[in-house]
Amino acid sequence: MNCKIFVVSIVVFVACLAIGEGKSLEGVDHKCRCITTESRRMGKLIEKIELFPPNSHCKNIEIIATLKETNQVICLDPAAPWIKKIFIKDKKSP
Repeated sequence: MNCKIFVVSIVVFVACLAIGEGKSLEGVDHKCRCITTESRRMGKLIEKIELFPPNSHCKNIEIIATLKETNQVICLDPAAPWIKKIFIKDKKSP
């Protein structure tokens, strides 16, 4: 009898752990942030640029810019020539 209670207790414990782990991932977005990208040159309009390398949630490099006057957030095309120049130039700087 004690063996059955022990086994049931272990099963309940493992089930509780599994449910708790699933809950901890609820707010996590498992998709890419950028659906569409902008390739037009707009360097003077940008206040901030964030670069997100490929990861387990998105296989794409994502470059997200915040515009100065409107605070609008847009995704930039990493393949755009002007974007490549910015990031190559930054890598060469000491």
